[in-house]
Amino acid sequence: MASILEEKDAIHETIANYCYHFDGGEFNQWVDLFTEDGVFDGGEVAGVHTGKEALRAFVDTVPGRMAMKDGAPMLKHCVMNEIIKVDGEQATAKSYIVVVRSKGESALVNGIAGRYEDRLVKQGDRWLFAHRTVHFDLMGDMQ
Repeated sequence: MASILEEKDAIHETIANYCYHFDGGEFNQWVDLFTEDGVFDGGEVAGVHTGKEALRAFVDTVPGRMAMKDGAPMLKHCVMNEIIKVDGEQATAKSYIVVVRSKGESALVNGIAGRYEDRLVKQGDRWLFAHRTVHFDLMGDMQ
């Protein structure tokens, strides 16, 4: 049985993989971080998407909305100040997020600052998002 610290570390890795997979254009791996009926709730900005089929449809719209380079969005998700609480095979997490985006090789544009609120479940040896909500607290020009 893993210790609480080991479980929190595994959850931290799930949260980090979310960013790396999305920013790297590894959308199948991004979707696989959610349970079969997992929810990504982006509110009015990004919509609510439930289940892996809906999550795949959501990421299929990414190239049309963001500049791409080699199949990956030209943006970076930066997550910090994570607070993780584990209760058996369920957990909650909250964290801050800052997203920066590029319009070209060297031009960074305004980004987003906000918060994630997560419910995660352990399936096998992996922690997956059952429900991830993002709150966009500060929005720059993402066009």
